Amino acid sequence: VFGAIRDGNLVALDAKTGAHLWHFPTGANIAASPISYAIDGKQYVAIAAGNTVYAFTLPDRQR
Repeated sequence: VFGAIRDGNLVALDAKTGAHLWHFPTGANIAASPISYAIDGKQYVAIAAGNTVYAFTLPDRQR
């Protein structure tokens, strides 16, 4: 689960436990929710903060 905090942090939480997995400080206010999308089977998450768009490649799921 991904969320954005107005103070500029993008956070990732475990969907089952709610545990904090990681965060990224953008250094700017975030006014919109992050988006998740896939291209060629690879998962990404993106967020707009200030006048910058940040995009992250998500790791492959471990099976």
